Amino acid sequence: MTVIDAFETFKSELELPNWKQQEVAKAQQDMREGIKRFLYVEHSFLTGSYARHTKIFPLNDVDVFVVRNAHKSGLTSSGGVMPEAALDQLVDAVRRAFPLTSTVEKQNRSVNVRIAGQDFGFDLTPAWLRTPDGYWIPDRAKGNWIPSDPELHAAKMTRENELNGGKLKPLIKMVKHWSRNNHDLLCSFHIELICADIFRTQAIDNYPVGMATVLVRLLNYVGVPMYDPIYGQSRVDKEISQDDLENLRFRIKNDAQRAIDSLTLQKNVGEHAAIEKWKQVFISGFPNPKAVATF
Repeated sequence: MTVIDAFETFKSELELPNWKQQEVAKAQQDMREGIKRFLYVEHSFLTGSYARHTKIFPLNDVDVFVVRNAHKSGLTSSGGVMPEAALDQLVDAVRRAFPLTSTVEKQNRSVNVRIAGQDFGFDLTPAWLRTPDGYWIPDRAKGNWIPSDPELHAAKMTRENELNGGKLKPLIKMVKHWSRNNHDLLCSFHIELICADIFRTQAIDNYPVGMATVLVRLLNYVGVPMYDPIYGQSRVDKEISQDDLENLRFRIKNDAQRAIDSLTLQKNVGEHAAIEKWKQVFISGFPNPKAVATF
């Protein structure tokens, strides 16, 4: 197995398997239909990394926008409903639709739902069509409505992926796996925007070089506020403690050096040694070297 082979295998294993996609397809449809029985919903649609095809296996949550109005309007689009009340209405609808199986938690901008027997949850966001574009979504911390446009986010990510020859989204999934194994201190969408920004001005030659490039440049992004690229009003990075930030920086520095070392090992020593070094970077999930070519 070569390093390139190992990364291709790793890429495949991060994809959601067909059986999980079928399970999610039914579960999200049941969730959306259940809510509509107890709350007026104009329409709803999948958002987030699941809809952008940057979700990794195993799956944590599926994001859904629950659109409450039929026509674009201004800040009064909620018909006088305050952000807190909009979330409460969604909580109530979920509990009435799934009274015996749901565990519901109100978050800052969404409602998280876990259904008994499912190993993934839902993040449901109440939304109102906005003038001139996008949607209004609640922000409990601000006590107000903020603009968002997940459909435009998805279109921009698809375009960035195409410009990178289809390699950007798989690489993002690898970075998300790395982040998940390092205390999950980076938000999913934050990782996507970081990777898109890094490879807006340089090509992804291959996955090992791409992953090393992200780790080397990642320090420039952590601890620096990053905002929604469309409206610039809401932060996409997770606010973390100073201790967590220092620990994350320490891990990034170490893994950036490991990634550089692995590229050097691949060139000067052999594939086996390079793969072993990449296993240290990812901690888990990266393939073991098998039939390895040496130099």
